[in-house]
Amino acid sequence: MHITEIELTNRRVDPLTREDCADVTFNAGDVVACFLARAPRAASALVLVNDAMRQLRRMPEFRSGRDTLGFAPMCLRNSCSN
Repeated sequence: MHITEIELTNRRVDPLTREDCADVTFNAGDVVACFLARAPRAASALVLVNDAMRQLRRMPEFRSGRDTLGFAPMCLRNSCSN
């Protein structure tokens, strides 16, 4: 999977855990994967993206080694209001 765009949207604070949350979307041509990322309070956007990547790597095609991850240069697009 060659990811061409990573979009971080809807950044917010979870009222129960007080963690930062955001929707992280990975675009790879005709494939789109969206994850709810969590990080400690006041974490950078990159920490949220790393949590989403952790979730993406747990998908069966990556765990089995059947598919690999690749990234286009400068593919992170931060669309957060915070």
